[in-house]
Amino acid sequence: MFNWLRQFTYNSILISYLHEKFISSSLYLLIIFSLHIMAMMKWEGLYLIDAIWVTFTTITTVGYGDIQITSLPGRISTIILLYLGGIFVLAKTAADYFDYRMIRSRKQLKGEWRWNMNNHIVLISYNEDHIPTLYYERLITEFQHTEKYKNHNIQLLTKDFQNGLPESLQQLNITHYYGKGNQIEDLKAVNIATATIIIIMAYKHHEQSSDGNTFDVLHRVRDFNQTATVIVECVDDVNRNRLQKAGANITLRPIRAYPEMMVSILRAPGSEKIIEQMFNNKDNKYQRVDVVINKKEWANIVYSLVKANIGITVAYISTTNEVHCNPKGEDKITAKGLIIITENILDNESINNILSTLSD
Repeated sequence: MFNWLRQFTYNSILISYLHEKFISSSLYLLIIFSLHIMAMMKWEGLYLIDAIWVTFTTITTVGYGDIQITSLPGRISTIILLYLGGIFVLAKTAADYFDYRMIRSRKQLKGEWRWNMNNHIVLISYNEDHIPTLYYERLITEFQHTEKYKNHNIQLLTKDFQNGLPESLQQLNITHYYGKGNQIEDLKAVNIATATIIIIMAYKHHEQSSDGNTFDVLHRVRDFNQTATVIVECVDDVNRNRLQKAGANITLRPIRAYPEMMVSILRAPGSEKIIEQMFNNKDNKYQRVDVVINKKEWANIVYSLVKANIGITVAYISTTNEVHCNPKGEDKITAKGLIIITENILDNESINNILSTLSD
């Protein structure tokens, strides 16, 4: 940790130094150009455009020879300003520029560069949770394929990827910063104050104590940004209310197998409760019933079962075992099973009796 911090500080000072040197060298070069241009206009009697032309062709060593410097003062000023000063400063300016670009590229790769972003998405995660690269790939791809979020820049704040993002994530055109969500300077580095969506992942998705860290990060985030939509992972349901009072717009249990659900929940806040009900035996749950349906209109099937207080039908299983979700209302379906959201204990016989009364 100390070595990384020392290297980071050294790189920051070096790149700041090179940036300042490049700016100062450019200013010196501009002054030299201006003085030589004025000298050519005075001693050689050249028009402004010709004076600029001969200055640039001389300092770049092109030397077309179409305009010649003939006066003694003109030649002396060219030797002093361009040959002794200008060419050296130009070479130094170019060297400073390439050094700056090289170090900047290395810092960007290793997560040490501070990007200037607005209205972006910030994902805060932890290397202690050992999140696989595939998780990031799926989550970021889902964001980029969603119309609402496809134009948002995405930045990771994580202690993962110390040696740079893997190729698969680089191809997704995201950025990352090597840091932690509970560090003030790291939050500033990812422009947390101007982010539009902030996702705070659990420190360790299988440990209840992670919620304490999440609360700390959430509190710091809200100190910077009161308007962003913040979604947080909550390991223990007991802590949900506390996190919501601290500023979380959406709380959900960690779901590592399906990161796409994170984006679905952002598209439809509140749907996290429906998704989580799929995995418990409380309240409404998805149930399958075996039925015999032959060319019945989907809208009539759904309406008849809702009217009978059976539940909401969301999908059907065809005779070839294909699952069809949310078909069109006018579709006439042939099925051997239905998927229904309900809190009731379903009876296949009673449901078949209801469906048998429907017209074809």
